[in-house]
Amino acid sequence: MGFYGGLTASVALLSLLMGAGSHATRPAALGEALRAHGVLGPRLRRFAAVVLPFAEGVLGAVGVAALLTGHQWGLQAVLAVGAALFGLYAGYTRYVLALGRGGPCGCSRQDVPLSRWVTRRAAALAGLALAGAVIAGAGPVRLSAAELITLMLAAPACTVLLWSLPAAMHEPTAASVHLPTRATVHPTAEGVSSRWTSPPAL
Repeated sequence: MGFYGGLTASVALLSLLMGAGSHATRPAALGEALRAHGVLGPRLRRFAAVVLPFAEGVLGAVGVAALLTGHQWGLQAVLAVGAALFGLYAGYTRYVLALGRGGPCGCSRQDVPLSRWVTRRAAALAGLALAGAVIAGAGPVRLSAAELITLMLAAPACTVLLWSLPAAMHEPTAASVHLPTRATVHPTAEGVSSRWTSPPAL
């Protein structure tokens, strides 16, 4: 298992840990998002809000331990389950968007709106986890010192960039954009006065 195998596995595992960390800092976010989507029933919604963050944390921690100790089969199993989990996220968000529902994505402590970029990120992470699981079958990670340093720098950077993709690509609607006001000059008996007004809506 070379550099690219280690990179795909690391990005998938770090994404699982970032997801679990985001849910831990704002536990109510996922439940609120699932309620806003209006797809799951109350019981299933509560179950998902508890189990999914726990599963992300456990998979991420076990996967990192397997990666560092060279436990080939354990890493493959974690990445395969992680690929299925990310694939579930991609399918769910695609279904919600197809129904015309909105609301937050529930994947971040910030109110990131549910969009096609959330689906694309989940699909990309599913592909990375699956690729890592397949490449892990070749054996444990064997890297030179230079490759190891590069991996330690590249994996967190790629994970952060991929994780922030939906927020970075979010396009606010015209109603949510606040345009600057402008001054309008009005003549008066005493002289000239100005009044600040907002531009007309587009």
